[in-house]
Amino acid sequence: MEALTQMFAYGWPLALAGFVIGVFASGWATRKAEMAGDKAVSSEQAPRARESQAPDLDSLAALAEELAAAKALLNAEEQEGSEFEEALKTLDEAVKRANGRLKLVSKAINPPK
Repeated sequence: MEALTQMFAYGWPLALAGFVIGVFASGWATRKAEMAGDKAVSSEQAPRARESQAPDLDSLAALAEELAAAKALLNAEEQEGSEFEEALKTLDEAVKRANGRLKLVSKAINPPK
């Protein structure tokens, strides 16, 4: 029984280190296997990739339409933003004027002693 308690007392760091090393080793082996598989697949698909790089006119036209629509939307948002900015400037000026008037009224009501 004493040997069992000594094993638990002094052997757990060694067991934990073995577990951590095992996890890292299995992860490393899995990654190497995936990388080797990816290289094999990419070398097989390389000729097909070169063949599929020919431009498709329909997809290019659709892409041009999407870009035009995105530019129009961006311009509309910029215009709305500039209108909002002008309204915000007007509001800010009105608040500053009101604050100045409030200070004048406050000085008139409470003269300095």
